[in-house]
Amino acid sequence: MDIGCLFAPTTATPDHIAEAERLGFTYAYVYDSPSLFADAWMTLGRTADRTSRIRLGVAVVTPKLRHLVDNAAAAVTLAALAPGRVDVVVGAGFTSAALLGRRGARWAEVEEYIVALRALMAGEEIDWEGSRITLTFPGHCGLAPVTDVPVLAAAHGPKGFAVAGRVADGVVTNPSHSSEPIPFEGRVVVTAYGTVLDDGEELSDPRVVDAAGPGAALALHLGDFGPLAGTDEVRGYQAWLATIPEQRRHIETHREHLIGVTPEERSFITPKAIESATATGTPEQIRHRLQQLEASGATTVAYQPAGPDITRELRAFAAAAGL
Repeated sequence: MDIGCLFAPTTATPDHIAEAERLGFTYAYVYDSPSLFADAWMTLGRTADRTSRIRLGVAVVTPKLRHLVDNAAAAVTLAALAPGRVDVVVGAGFTSAALLGRRGARWAEVEEYIVALRALMAGEEIDWEGSRITLTFPGHCGLAPVTDVPVLAAAHGPKGFAVAGRVADGVVTNPSHSSEPIPFEGRVVVTAYGTVLDDGEELSDPRVVDAAGPGAALALHLGDFGPLAGTDEVRGYQAWLATIPEQRRHIETHREHLIGVTPEERSFITPKAIESATATGTPEQIRHRLQQLEASGATTVAYQPAGPDITRELRAFAAAAGL
C-alpha cells in the first residue's frame, strides 16, 4: 500500500511537499477551496520545480467552481512541468461550494465533467454548455495533449462509487463514512487525519488538539452524516451554529475547515471526538490503523498533516508508517 499526503495548501506547502518526497511519501494532493486556502494549481506549479518523483494532484476540482477549460488547461500545464506524475480528482464539492453559499454538483454533472475533462486534456474538440470548445495547444506555448493523467472521483456513497466505476481511474474516499469494505475495485485512496502521539502525550494536550483538531472538526461539520453523529459534541456544535444568522452560517461552519480550529469549535474537540473521528494514536496504533485500511480495500492512504508544525507531522507519520 502506498502512503501519500494531502494538504490544505498554504504558501509553505511546496516546501512541505518537497520534504514529503524526501521522507518517502508517494503522492501529494492539495485541496481546491479558494475561499480558504492558497491556490491549488499555483501551489503545485511551484512544487513541480522542487520535486522529481512524488505524484502531484488537486483534490478535488468540482463543476461548480472553476470552468472546465480552466481546470483542463491547468492540468495540462502541470503535466508539462511534472511529466508522468499528475493526477486530478473530481468531486461534487464541499467547502468550495459551501463557502459560496451553494450546493455541490449533482453526480450526473460530475460524471459529465470527468468525461469532458479527459477529452479536453487529450486535445479533443467537445460540445460544452452549448459551444464547441478545445485546447488548441499552439506550438510556442510549450504544451501538448496528455492522455496519461489519471482522473479519480471523490466518492463516499453508492452514487459516487457508481460514477467512479463508469468513468474514473480510481476513487478518493473518507473511511469515516462507513465501516464496511470500500465498494470499489481498483485504485482506492483513503484520507486520514490526526497526529502521531509522542511518548506520554494525551488526547487533551494542546499540541494534539492543534494537530488533530481540524480532522475532528470536519466530523462536527458533517454533523449527522459523519463519525460523531448523535454525540454530545455534534449536538453542542449544532446548537452553537444555530445562534449564527443564517446568511452567515456557512462562513462560520467552514471558517478554518481542515486547516485549524476556531475558538468556538475548540470546546467540542474532546478526546472522544479526536479518538472517534481521526487516526490519532501512538506509532503502533497508527501502523495497526494502516493495516485495517489496507484490509478494507485501500491501495493508498493520503495523510493530511495539520497544526502549526507540518514538518513534524509528516516526519512522525512517515516514521510510524515505516517509510
